[in-house]
Amino acid sequence: MRTDFGDLVIEKAIVHVVPQRKRSDPNEPIPLSEAPCNLNDAVRTALQARLRGVLASTGREVIEDPDSKSALPDRVYSFLSGEINLVDVSVEMVHLLRNSQSGVNSAGLLLVAEAGLAGQRALLIVKLEQETGMQATETFVNGLRTFDMKYLADLLFTEKSKIHKVALFPEGGINDERIEGWAADRQLSGKMAAFFLERFLGCRQKNEPREVTRRFHDAATEWVNIYIADPDVRINYLMATLTELQSPAQTLDPIDFAQRHLDVLHRDSFIECLEGAEVPARAFDKDTEHLENKLRNMRVGFANGVFVVAPVDAMDDHEVILLEDQGDGTTSVTITGTVTTATAYAPPGGRRRSKQGDSDERKDSGISQSRSPRSE
Repeated sequence: MRTDFGDLVIEKAIVHVVPQRKRSDPNEPIPLSEAPCNLNDAVRTALQARLRGVLASTGREVIEDPDSKSALPDRVYSFLSGEINLVDVSVEMVHLLRNSQSGVNSAGLLLVAEAGLAGQRALLIVKLEQETGMQATETFVNGLRTFDMKYLADLLFTEKSKIHKVALFPEGGINDERIEGWAADRQLSGKMAAFFLERFLGCRQKNEPREVTRRFHDAATEWVNIYIADPDVRINYLMATLTELQSPAQTLDPIDFAQRHLDVLHRDSFIECLEGAEVPARAFDKDTEHLENKLRNMRVGFANGVFVVAPVDAMDDHEVILLEDQGDGTTSVTITGTVTTATAYAPPGGRRRSKQGDSDERKDSGISQSRSPRSE
């Protein structure tokens, strides 16, 4: 699923106060809202803008975990399929959230909203923390308890805003077997607390960081070598890929990478290649644990069988290694340094022989060859 969340619209919302789960009395009654709160245009517009930004910057695709014991996926399905109304589903989610938390989690607010996304009905879930010393204002509308949205506006739209966790499930992301959507945890910079993602939402990240990072590396390397003919550009792009993967940043945004490092004529082709390798176009959490050995050195191969292997930093230093286009389809390499060793070289993984070479060796040694009968 791809979206920039720019068309996220909140239709109506319910706010519940979620008290801290006390170890002495974990089943303390919760003062539940019984009606949607009053959303004026100013609050609705500001709330939508803030949540769009949160999801765009830190949102991650999530998918229902079939091994989870959380009942939330079933409740999301029931709401989006019209089997349960917003008030009832929000009440159930309050209890699910409280039960998934421990006594360490502070009191806060849970906002559950009926929303629209790209013309689809959606369910929005937002966990908020209250400002110290402030309490939501309880009020009644037509005899039903709710909480004043004016307080929520004051809480959300200050410099000390406390939007901590968000989940969004669109109608197009549900089927009989699972639900899909997005989740964001502002407290962990893109990653998500286990109690929120696993115990409350009953989901897991759709793109496991270690695997999607590997796919990005492999797809970017393949694209550079297939689609880029100019050797200088090819090396520059590969250098940019390795440098990006080695950077201390915890996330990687492919579109941002393309805009910063690739010529405008190459960007669409690059993004299409990543999509073909199931790499999300939006930012993902980076994990290079399985790529560490590949990120240290770069190998440049030539048609004549010669290749150069050098540390990535050396490839970027023209005083150490200089590659020059000769204008006739060939490239010269100048290496400047002190020679320290000269040894024989074997490819990684040990000795390899071609079938023809193996056959010739057998003939020379007098070993007869026989073919086992193959069953038909």
